[in-house]
Amino acid sequence: MSAQTGAARQSDDKRDQGSAASLARATGILPTASIGDVIKQLQVDFPDLKVSKIRFFEAEGLISPRRSKSGYRRFSPEDISRIRFILGLQRDEFLPLKIIRERLDAMDSGHVTAIPVHRDSVAGAVTADQFRAPQVRRLTRADVCVRSGVDDELLAVLVRMEMVVPDAAGFFSVDDVDVVSIAAKLGEFGIDSRHLRSLVTMARRQSDLVNRVAEPIAHGRDENAAERSAEVGREVSALLVSLHASLVKANISR
Repeated sequence: MSAQTGAARQSDDKRDQGSAASLARATGILPTASIGDVIKQLQVDFPDLKVSKIRFFEAEGLISPRRSKSGYRRFSPEDISRIRFILGLQRDEFLPLKIIRERLDAMDSGHVTAIPVHRDSVAGAVTADQFRAPQVRRLTRADVCVRSGVDDELLAVLVRMEMVVPDAAGFFSVDDVDVVSIAAKLGEFGIDSRHLRSLVTMARRQSDLVNRVAEPIAHGRDENAAERSAEVGREVSALLVSLHASLVKANISR
């Protein structure tokens, strides 16, 4: 492509953009984006964003994109800003959907109240997004030992007590590495497998509680039932862990 041709195309692009902007001002019709375009725009700041997440927000009444004549969702700049705001609240302030909905309702009504953040609080220290399934799931025993800095003897102990459980092929996940690393650090303070067993039991009970809340939602008839179930499961998990942290802090402070 020659320099003249490139300059001409850039000039045409600018003219087209100016014409589109003029048309929007003249008609009062704002340019809209497809759901795929929205994903591309927001994935820069929110890499895990998927189409199902946006559909879930719509099903929950958090956003209301208009529909084209052919039935496709079309998102205005305001819709995209609203989605960005919701995602930011989930990621940065660890807020559940109920609180986010209340904030959005306050914004829509023109009554926005600043909510103070208590930095010394451990509540909300864990977010729902941290309960997404890890992408890397096929780690060998040697991988886990290297990543966590422990020997195979300690890993074998943790496997026997089912603190970490390999899959049918004998592989571990990134979450297992975290568990092993934390168990090893606790061991440095004299907290050994005898003490850790009670934590394993507690984690199982909490997991059962999460499943009892989330599983019935997955059997709903709408297309977003599975996403809603997963979202609720992550939120409840984060709340349970945050509650546990708050209870530990409260008991230590007494």
